[in-house]
Amino acid sequence: MNFKQKKPINVISTEVKSELELSDMAVTILENRGIVSKEAIADWLNPSEDSIYSPFLFSDMQKAVDRIHQAIDSQELITVYGDYDADGITSTTILVETLEVMGANVNYHIPNRFTEGYGPNQASYQNLIDQGTQLFITVDNGVSGKETVEFLNDQNIDIIITDHHNLPQELPNALAIIHPRLNEQSYPFDDLAGVGVSFKLCCALLDETAYELLDLVAVGTIADMVSVTGENHALLKFGIDALKKHSKIRIKAIAI
Repeated sequence: MNFKQKKPINVISTEVKSELELSDMAVTILENRGIVSKEAIADWLNPSEDSIYSPFLFSDMQKAVDRIHQAIDSQELITVYGDYDADGITSTTILVETLEVMGANVNYHIPNRFTEGYGPNQASYQNLIDQGTQLFITVDNGVSGKETVEFLNDQNIDIIITDHHNLPQELPNALAIIHPRLNEQSYPFDDLAGVGVSFKLCCALLDETAYELLDLVAVGTIADMVSVTGENHALLKFGIDALKKHSKIRIKAIAI
């Protein structure tokens, strides 16, 4: 059978192609995405800082930030509970790095996929509590851990969940849940990777857009294969630029 590429309904004018010096490949990609006007193409090729939304549009963000600052001020041990894939590891790295810069007493846990599995593991949490953890922050997991959260609540241990996976019918009773798909919140983009959600928490804690973290945000976002649209596109554009200009030692080590 012969398969023909579907011809885009809208096409980029010859004038725009010439003015913006678009290659044939770029034209094909843009047309297939429905990006055909000069203004839309310019925005796509050069996203602005306005394309990265305020982290405080997440409904529970201020609650999470206040609790983390409290933990830092009192030097409570904070454990960042991550995941073992690229999205989870980059999510963990940027949050731990941010908390260390802020002077937090912080450690992290990446579960073993064979013995602990994915997401909150009650035995692992108990072990971390025995080691002194007083506040947990999940990255790239946690929203499905209702029973584990109840276990922590029974011990008066707070947990902040940052996640992007499908929401369960009943949410866990965590201190705060940072998730782009929660109902009744004003966050305008719902397809962030786990590292994108972790990045939002970092930005809220630092009270600025943490561009220095975007190299790892790009790695985790690409690895998790979320859509390259909306805010993800802006995060990737800035992140890839950062990788090209001043890639950190950790990124260079991965490339060896």
